[in-house]
Amino acid sequence: MEEISISSVVKLKSGGPEMTVMAYGTKLKAGAVFATPVEDKEQVKCQWFDSSGTLQEGVFPVASLTSG
Repeated sequence: MEEISISSVVKLKSGGPEMTVMAYGTKLKAGAVFATPVEDKEQVKCQWFDSSGTLQEGVFPVASLTSG
């Protein structure tokens, strides 16, 4: 996978919608984002629109993602 950065477009390896990366780090949880060095990117927080057009967000392990 190419380097992930803020605004990268990614998808889950298992499928699903394209998602935009809004934050990354090792301590993402429950809506809180704690800044971490770039080399510590283990998780990313993403946003996407579901089939009804509602904005969704979630935190995913980098290993579960592929470039959109």
